[in-house]
Amino acid sequence: APPGAHPLGQQVPLFACMEIAQESEETGNPVLPLFLVLDEAHEAVKLATEADGGNTEDLEVVSLSLPKAVQLFVENPETTAFQFVPPRASIDHIQNYLTG
Repeated sequence: APPGAHPLGQQVPLFACMEIAQESEETGNPVLPLFLVLDEAHEAVKLATEADGGNTEDLEVVSLSLPKAVQLFVENPETTAFQFVPPRASIDHIQNYLTG
């Protein structure tokens, strides 16, 4: 939430690049990664373009609200799947906690 705003009821922004969906091993359908951190979404685009030889300037990272992501899924359940990518800081925190 912005400074001074009440955090309850605020939208959680999700970030995605529609062109970097990966094929599901189970269904063969595309799975779109949804990031909670904008910089991590940009980093994923950079890694994807390096792997495929593309140009990062050709790919756009967009912001989606959770209701918009759900709407996309409901409208196209056979072809739409998401993978929520937790923030790297959260993963690091959990790993540090578990390894003591």
